[in-house]
Amino acid sequence: MRTLSISLVLAAAACNSQPAAPPADRAQPKLLAAEDLVTIRRGTLSTGPRISGSLTPSSRSIVRAEAPGSVVAIGPELGDAVKKGALLARIEVKALGDAATSAQSGVTAAQAQLELARREVQRIEALVQGGALAQRELDRARSQLTAAEAAVTQARAQLAASRSQLGDAVARAPFGGLIARRAVNVGDVVLPGAELYEIIDPSTMRLEASVASDDLSVVAPGKGVDFAVRGYPDQKFAGQISRVAPAADPVTRQIQVLVEIPNPGNKLIAGLYAEGRIAAAAREALIAPLAAIDASGDQPSVLRVKAGAVERVVVALGLRDDRAELAEITSGLAAGDVVVLARAGKNMISGAKIELPELPAPAAPAAGSAAGSAPAPAAGSAAAPAAGSATAAEQR
Repeated sequence: MRTLSISLVLAAAACNSQPAAPPADRAQPKLLAAEDLVTIRRGTLSTGPRISGSLTPSSRSIVRAEAPGSVVAIGPELGDAVKKGALLARIEVKALGDAATSAQSGVTAAQAQLELARREVQRIEALVQGGALAQRELDRARSQLTAAEAAVTQARAQLAASRSQLGDAVARAPFGGLIARRAVNVGDVVLPGAELYEIIDPSTMRLEASVASDDLSVVAPGKGVDFAVRGYPDQKFAGQISRVAPAADPVTRQIQVLVEIPNPGNKLIAGLYAEGRIAAAAREALIAPLAAIDASGDQPSVLRVKAGAVERVVVALGLRDDRAELAEITSGLAAGDVVVLARAGKNMISGAKIELPELPAPAAPAAGSAAGSAPAPAAGSAAAPAAGSATAAEQR
């Protein structure tokens, strides 16, 4: 009887028992969002030291007053283009005008005295030859002629100085460019040294930046620099290193570099913030975000989506751009492969089932378009995440 009871208990336990559940990672598919997937693509990957700073014009001049007085006329306005020598401002200096008039009168008087001295010499020479006067009278007349010539030279010098001072009252453009700032108005009273105008030549912009001494091997005049400028988010600009400082900063141990950036059409504006990279190495390659690469093991790896599951693939890395958080994939993946970002693939094991996001059906293509010949991927199919992940990759 006891044996029969034990048998019944064992039989009941066997009926109530169920087979062991498979691991949760394999039994329950994990739902992934489109932003958790990235499509491996080809692109240009570049490395090199980063530099940044504000743009300044290659030529810049602040025109200042050279004479005191009241501003009686101004020329161009803010943003106007000017040619070399163009009138910027005129300062009224009455005293200088009177001095120039007086100097002109002095020249006229000195020239009259010179003509009189010349005629006197000619007259005395004739009398000396006739024996009417002694030679010493001729010597005295010639001495007076020399003094008259010196007086004319001095008067002309005073006139030139007065005219030069009078010219200082007129401010002119030192070179052709654009008016960046106008600091005076008609009626303002200025002193020597007062700022009148600021002129820049915007045809070439300049960036002064510093690089670490460790990057000195890739910094040299003539090296190209690719720039992004704030205010033009979708455009790239190219520059070139023109000068490298011969000495490092004694405190930071950084080396100053000067980059020239052509500015056709005067598109770039002085003062904008620019950030660029000195082109040390660049090439076409398969590119993957660092956020999708697991570097915790002996070899870097990624989780690749294949047939509704993930598989861990060992990859080999090449160039690396830490600033853009991108790396070159030299082996292990191909263009078009879809990988899972590390934040979503945490704790996933190779072979784990995944549920792909259902993407909305694409809009009907226009009649006659090339897209009309391609069938739309089914929602939740293996082709669907590739489209979604491509969008995520582009966003990156």
